[in-house]
Amino acid sequence: MSAMEFTARDEPALGPDVRRYRVACAHGVSSALLLAGRKPAADLAVLDLLLAGHHSRQRCGCLPAMPALTIDARA
Repeated sequence: MSAMEFTARDEPALGPDVRRYRVACAHGVSSALLLAGRKPAADLAVLDLLLAGHHSRQRCGCLPAMPALTIDARA
């Protein structure tokens, strides 16, 4: 298994409360934009969903480095 990097950041140019998520490892990169609904999703919940799709598409088993979240991530 290889290490991976997870980043979550606001994208104010795309609208209020828009977040860009990115998972990157030696096998490839997966990313997503999320538009907030009534209550913003926790970054760790988005990581779980993004990582599942990343593993399926990239055929890898990368794991987040500790700490998994960047300073910009929200709990």
